[in-house]
Amino acid sequence: MMNVETVSLKLTRFTRITRLNKLLMFALLVFIVVFTIYNFTYFPLLGAKKSIPDFASELINLIVIMTVFWVVQCSKLAKKAYQYVTIGLMLWIVGMTADVLDELVVQPAWVNLYIKDFCISVGVVITAYGLFKTMLFMQKMHNRLAQEFIIDDLTQVYNRRCFYEYVENETDESYAVIIIDIDHFKSINDTYGHSKGDKVLKAFASKIDALFEDGNIFARIGGEEFAGYLPNCTLEQMQAFAESVLASARTIEVTDKLYTSASVGVAKRFKNESFDSVMKRADQALYKAKNNGRNQFEIAAKP
Repeated sequence: MMNVETVSLKLTRFTRITRLNKLLMFALLVFIVVFTIYNFTYFPLLGAKKSIPDFASELINLIVIMTVFWVVQCSKLAKKAYQYVTIGLMLWIVGMTADVLDELVVQPAWVNLYIKDFCISVGVVITAYGLFKTMLFMQKMHNRLAQEFIIDDLTQVYNRRCFYEYVENETDESYAVIIIDIDHFKSINDTYGHSKGDKVLKAFASKIDALFEDGNIFARIGGEEFAGYLPNCTLEQMQAFAESVLASARTIEVTDKLYTSASVGVAKRFKNESFDSVMKRADQALYKAKNNGRNQFEIAAKP
């Protein structure tokens, strides 16, 4: 089973992050310690009673931001998103450190301007941009997973799950289902190898998919077997479409002198008939076509 990376705040997780992550966290802690000592050494103290409530509030904010920084270092983000968020949070923490100490000592104007205000403002902006990049990355991954959920990876047509869910949820009562099987595909794999078989599947799927118009669904439902959904289809249209599938299948080249062919089973849905029943009749028609010599189509009998 694939190991899934998770965000963790445990100390054991810290031992598994990179040296760069550890160095950044260590550098930040060193800065806080050194800057704190510098403030208490060179700047006069404020009145304790007056500054304690504000100090406590600013300290909590600093701890929260440092916790977020810890999470980022212990997580796996997209490279650019990680860089922007890390730099932004570091600047933010530098500014917040100065802000916390400002409640305890009288800092000069240059500290307030260049270390506190500047670092907080720039840090917030860079962090926000990093979070924006993170959201774009997550959206990209979501779209990729959504695509993989409905698309067959090899042939790039719809997969079995998508086909079944789509047709089962359709409200059209006069649709037809067509099942297509590449003739003697196993012998192609055995004779010319699986790489050649994959190329044939891709070419076959692309060629047959081009026959399906908007509203019609074409999918790979397993191995060398494909299925199609034809809404509002008459018997004559079913026959003409099956002939076009057979004609297209005969144009797909395996070698210079060998082309594919296909067997096709078609079933039209009758009133109140379930999708499973339609698929079963189409499958029976397909096997009848194969038993009758292949390279032909059969229309399923009424249920």
